[in-house]
Amino acid sequence: MNQLGHTKIVLNQYAAIVLRVGWALLLLWLTRFVFYFFNQGHFQGLQSTDWGPILWGGLRFDIAAICYTNSLYILLQASPSQIRYSKPFQRFTRGLFVVTNGAALLVSCVDMVYFPFTLRRTTATVVREFANEENLGTILTTATGHYWYFIPVFLIFFWLLIVGYNKVAVRPPASIRPLFFYTGSVGMLLLFPFLMVGGIRGDWRYSTRPITMSNAGQYVKNPGDIPLVLNTPFCMLRTIRQQFYKEDQFFSATQVGAIYSPVIQLNPAHSFKEENVVILVLESFGRESIGFYNRNLNGGTYKGYTPFLDSLLSKSYVLENGFAAGRKSIDALPAVLAGIPSGELPFILTPYVSNRIQSLPQLLKEKGYHTSFFHGAPNGSMGFKALVNLFGVEYYYGKDEYNNDQDFDGTWGIWDEPFLQFFANKLDSFPQPFQSTLFTVSSHEPFQVPEQYKNVFPRGEHPIREVTGYTDFALKRFFATIRNKPWFDKTLFVITADHASISHHPTYQTAWGNMAIPIFFYHPSDSLQAFLPGNIQQRILCPQY
Repeated sequence: MNQLGHTKIVLNQYAAIVLRVGWALLLLWLTRFVFYFFNQGHFQGLQSTDWGPILWGGLRFDIAAICYTNSLYILLQASPSQIRYSKPFQRFTRGLFVVTNGAALLVSCVDMVYFPFTLRRTTATVVREFANEENLGTILTTATGHYWYFIPVFLIFFWLLIVGYNKVAVRPPASIRPLFFYTGSVGMLLLFPFLMVGGIRGDWRYSTRPITMSNAGQYVKNPGDIPLVLNTPFCMLRTIRQQFYKEDQFFSATQVGAIYSPVIQLNPAHSFKEENVVILVLESFGRESIGFYNRNLNGGTYKGYTPFLDSLLSKSYVLENGFAAGRKSIDALPAVLAGIPSGELPFILTPYVSNRIQSLPQLLKEKGYHTSFFHGAPNGSMGFKALVNLFGVEYYYGKDEYNNDQDFDGTWGIWDEPFLQFFANKLDSFPQPFQSTLFTVSSHEPFQVPEQYKNVFPRGEHPIREVTGYTDFALKRFFATIRNKPWFDKTLFVITADHASISHHPTYQTAWGNMAIPIFFYHPSDSLQAFLPGNIQQRILCPQY
């Protein structure tokens, strides 16, 4: 009992540092259980015996994250100066502790609801991806309103952080002996950085490299469980200064050519046909939503949510298994238009985006095609306008060119139905042959449909099914509009998705299901009509017709 009150734990400066930082570590470690609670459907193969290594490995990554976020706080608190006992100094460092650790808890709680869209812990690349969004405030506000329940979870953790910090009080020494004080302070100032370096690296062995996200693999049996080992603050901090790919030269060009060549020499039986090419990239259209692909699901009773696409698929060239290049929209366009799949970083965020790219639009433009790209979002969204320009696309049509905000959905862009009609009218005005790509926007969180279509489309087990049905209806109206156009019968339609989305059926809660999307080719002449076993990537490999 003392003048500070019996509710306080009174310690010397260094013990207080350890206890307070340890409390922040415990809270970050506990967020893992809440993360699992919100996303347990994605970890269905997890056994009770798997938790031991996961929690032990998770502690290792949590220690690294806490060392990162508290490095300045620890150095200030351990500074060899008597000012550290003053009230203004203690108030400042308290604020620093609360802000840095509060931010770590916040991004952890946000990831509890964002994880289903990417199936990985959020990294700093996500910040860069959204940095140029013109309506970022609206997007964040809408998403927060839709997934509001992460806020009380965060506030509980934040409250515990503050309460825990305030429970500890620093006991100033009764008297300061300069030699003892400064010698001890310098020693501690050296000890704490030594401990932090070990915490950030994972240990102190010279042979050990600092741990990275890939090290989490040693604590799991299934790679899909790695997000339970990692924590979001660590992933974000470790990717702030992400090193881009570099070119390695292991063989000379002659040696490589003798071993393997990625260049495929095509010898088509027929000459090139100057037919139009229209590519439709559908936002978040996972294979699970489409009845055509799931005719044997649930004992043959599964209907799906895309009756129009089902009818189109029955008259198209379809390979049984189509796979996306990534889990985000930003991964899709380089794969679809230029055959460049996503790597550790989306291609659009690497320095190589400025390289000379031999894309499909560029190749067709060289053959005299009119090339265009349509995306109903604000014109700077996702960096698509800059990217397709680099891919050789001549004309870009976005929300600005649509020029009617009455059809704006309030979050992402123009509703799919009116924008697809705009697309149809523009196609009709283009000289032939033309190549055009459209990227839809409506089948996206916050999963809303226009007011006149409320309760029209089946909602299924998740709201994404309703917006999927809406976009399917918008596609039906689009094809109805263009079906009698003189150029329709001379057009190849390539239809795919940017990535898969939230899954419900156990069949799709797998590594295969996480990447499964529709990829098919439709030609009005019915010259492309087959359903074949096999696999196809999210790259445009148009068959001969």
